[in-house]
Amino acid sequence: MRKAFVFTLILFIGFLISVPFLCAGETSQATPTLNLDDLISQALEKNPEVVAAKAEWLASRKRIMASWALSDPVGEYDIMGSMVETRTGPQKNRFAISQEIPFPAKLWEKRGKAKAEAEAVYARYRALGRDITTKLTKLYYELYYIDASLDTFAEIKELLKKIEGVAQTRYSSSAGSQRDVAKAQTEFSMSLEKLYVLEQQRESVTAQMNALLDRDPMLPVGKTTLPSKPAIKNSLVELVNLAVSHRQEIKEAEAMVSRTHYSKRLAQLAYFPDVNVGFAYTNVGSGTANETDDGKNTWMFPLKVNLPIWQNRIIPEIQEAKKLEEAQKAKLLAAKNQTFFEVKDAYYRFESASKIADLYDAAIVPQAKLALSSDQAGYESGKTDFLNLLDSERIYFNAKLSQIRFYTEALKSYADLVWATGLDWVDMDKEQDK
Repeated sequence: MRKAFVFTLILFIGFLISVPFLCAGETSQATPTLNLDDLISQALEKNPEVVAAKAEWLASRKRIMASWALSDPVGEYDIMGSMVETRTGPQKNRFAISQEIPFPAKLWEKRGKAKAEAEAVYARYRALGRDITTKLTKLYYELYYIDASLDTFAEIKELLKKIEGVAQTRYSSSAGSQRDVAKAQTEFSMSLEKLYVLEQQRESVTAQMNALLDRDPMLPVGKTTLPSKPAIKNSLVELVNLAVSHRQEIKEAEAMVSRTHYSKRLAQLAYFPDVNVGFAYTNVGSGTANETDDGKNTWMFPLKVNLPIWQNRIIPEIQEAKKLEEAQKAKLLAAKNQTFFEVKDAYYRFESASKIADLYDAAIVPQAKLALSSDQAGYESGKTDFLNLLDSERIYFNAKLSQIRFYTEALKSYADLVWATGLDWVDMDKEQDK
């Protein structure tokens, strides 16, 4: 009686443990699949950071035209006092207008400076879009790892149920021990720990994806599909050269070097004077002299030139501009060095993860599955110990998870490589096909 009670209790516990797996399987079947290209398009269109960066770039383009425009003309109106008397009569009032005209080269340098600033802002905008694309892509791959791991759990669940059933059959026929059934149930329970961790990770990844897509953080996302593993056809040197030509951080640094060059030229042009031209018209009243031009209004063209003589202002500005140019050139070199490292790092990470994933797929997982099948058949026939069977199950389970992890790491490394070159996925594919 006691033996039957214990056996019934084990069956009941097994049923309670299997409920989360069953629910997880039903949920995954009901969820739609995700399309990475659609997600990227939505992010580039709706992500607040990308929208803000694009607006800043469009604003910087407007500053190009305004940068080399002339300053506003100055209008004057003078009311003369009664003591202002000329040969032709008293001056009553005077109208004047003047326009400051900088040395022509200064306007050209201002335009070049504003254009370089706009190019730097555009490079930052493109770099941000590339960052968002890479983050979303890697989140998608992480979600694939979680979904694939959950599918592996479903496979292991069925396997453990089968092992448990065999243990129960052997126990009922007195060919096995109650300990085998309990160990099967324990193995089932311990696997729940990883399941709960994966479910938590999926919620975190979902929240990050929704944040990038500017969506409700509580909105669920669909299930991922198996991404195809890319292949690198270019050599490392070719990839580095691509990065030098396309990397947005390098383009931004180059634009900032150009900007400081224009600033230095502007500082040097401070030695050249600016001109202020104008026109003045004076209203003259009738005087007391018997002159033929008595009361005749007068006009003139005033001309003013500034005198850049204060060296304590001009020389420090030139020196400052030179140092800023040196600083930007150093930043450009740093950006290139960082790019070289990131390309090389992503390249070798992809190569390593790809080879390990292939090893798991071609050898380790099939070998582990073969050993599991052998031990399973041996246990059913009474030739293999139950502990060996559980050990084979754990090896197969961990091998499957490791294969998924290294495959995902290869995909993420390739995403980092695309990011490091400054290309998007379409351009990267075109470069690979050349």
